Amino acid sequence: MFSSLIFDWSGTLCDDLTLTLQATNYVISQYGLPALNREQFRAEFQLPYPAYYSWKTPGVPIEELEDHYRHILNSPEAEPVTVLPHARAFLDYCRARGIRCFILSSMDSLAFDRQAKELGIFDYFEGLHTGILNKEAHIHTLLAQHGLDPHQTAFIGDMQHDMAAAHCAGVFAIGVLTGYNNAAQLCEAVPDLVVPHLGALQALMQRGDGSLPQDQVQLHELSFTCCLGVPESERATPQPVQAEVSITPPLPFGDMQDDITRTIDYDALSRRLIQLAQAAPSLLLETLAHKLAACCVREFGATAATVQLRKFVLPNTSAVSATAHARR
Repeated sequence: MFSSLIFDWSGTLCDDLTLTLQATNYVISQYGLPALNREQFRAEFQLPYPAYYSWKTPGVPIEELEDHYRHILNSPEAEPVTVLPHARAFLDYCRARGIRCFILSSMDSLAFDRQAKELGIFDYFEGLHTGILNKEAHIHTLLAQHGLDPHQTAFIGDMQHDMAAAHCAGVFAIGVLTGYNNAAQLCEAVPDLVVPHLGALQALMQRGDGSLPQDQVQLHELSFTCCLGVPESERATPQPVQAEVSITPPLPFGDMQDDITRTIDYDALSRRLIQLAQAAPSLLLETLAHKLAACCVREFGATAATVQLRKFVLPNTSAVSATAHARR
């Protein structure tokens, strides 16, 4: 159980994607750039946002861009912001269990205060760290200021920059799929856990053991040749190896919505494992098994992986095997 939770705001607790797109299109329109549609914006938008806007409008001072952006935020025509489904119930759950809650967001401080008060969730937070352009640099200040133990703290966010900030501070990184990045984008930042929404996270926490979903994808009898063995004579010639691979994808099957970006491409995974096995000779079967299991987690976003390798070199046995496990 976590004793403290740090929340991003946009896309994590509130749905302001339409407003952010509206404000961004207003900003770039001031410099003659065409408007973006929703999918174009989600595909290219990144934090910290000054880097994104300097790429879109090079040479324009960030203060000038922020003035244009606030014009929309404060406009009567601004698109409405809503509390995301499950967010209020999750905050109630945290309050009931004494879990300390904090905000770490790049959202303008005045805009955050107004939105959070209008939505009725301003008072859930012990500390507000808003208007933060570089979360990786500031999260250490947040932890120190409030006396938080990184080992008992998680940062919950919807973008790669949130995951990077969590890793930078040594806190647990939880990605939610209710905001700006999709599962494939989030997994590139290697979160410790990805959930479809805060309701799913609450269900996991209520189980008390933090267990990850156990739906699995398996590759049976993945066959290849590689140079392997302690004796140099054995490594001199590629030998046949067979792998059994079991991976837990970042989401339960029921939350994938028949969308390949929400799961692991097992064709790409199989080709990568073979490439890795053949890239350099290994002395030990155990070492190679560990390397392949770690690859499933590190490069493909699996929350857990088991790789069993078999080679066929000893007489009087059908095979020799080694099994390695990896987990976020």
